[in-house]
Amino acid sequence: MVRGAAAAIMAWKRDSAGRDEIRGLIDAIERQAREAVALGERAQRDMGGDRFASYLDFRKKVEEARALATLTEDRLQSLSETRVDDLRAQFEKMDLFLIRLLANATRRYFASMRDDQILPIGARELFEPELRIIEEMRLKLSRPQYADKVAPAVLEDLDATAGIIQRICARAPALPDFSDEPSPPKPVRRLRNLARPVRS
Repeated sequence: MVRGAAAAIMAWKRDSAGRDEIRGLIDAIERQAREAVALGERAQRDMGGDRFASYLDFRKKVEEARALATLTEDRLQSLSETRVDDLRAQFEKMDLFLIRLLANATRRYFASMRDDQILPIGARELFEPELRIIEEMRLKLSRPQYADKVAPAVLEDLDATAGIIQRICARAPALPDFSDEPSPPKPVRRLRNLARPVRS
């Protein structure tokens, strides 16, 4: 009995520490999401001057926020189900908030790109990964726990952004591919030179 009680206390302490960690992660997700939106706005302003370096800062912050969301989900699964129902609901609400902010910020960025925007070499490789991320977001939103909570505007942002990115990538310059470049031809002697006698 004593051992059982000790084990229960240990499990309670472990779950309590896990709950504190998850609360901290949820708060961090919100901070990262808001920072990503601010970076997206800066990248949008910089694009007006044909500068795209700040887009990389925006993209990095988005990946950090999404990584935190994945970590939080893993932590929730490692704790006792009966002790995380409230935290799970809080996380799912924050996860939807994150997706909504990122979807809207990404749409605003690409929608502000002019048809005559000067795009840097490699822009296609820079922007195409967004299509994969959008597809991952849509798959997450199709989960049963999210399906009836997603605002139609979020799905509209994701679909519209995917269409814009596809059009941009269609005209964006890609990085040069040297892998299939033919080898330079070897010098060939002219036939008239082959017919000349060799001087001793």
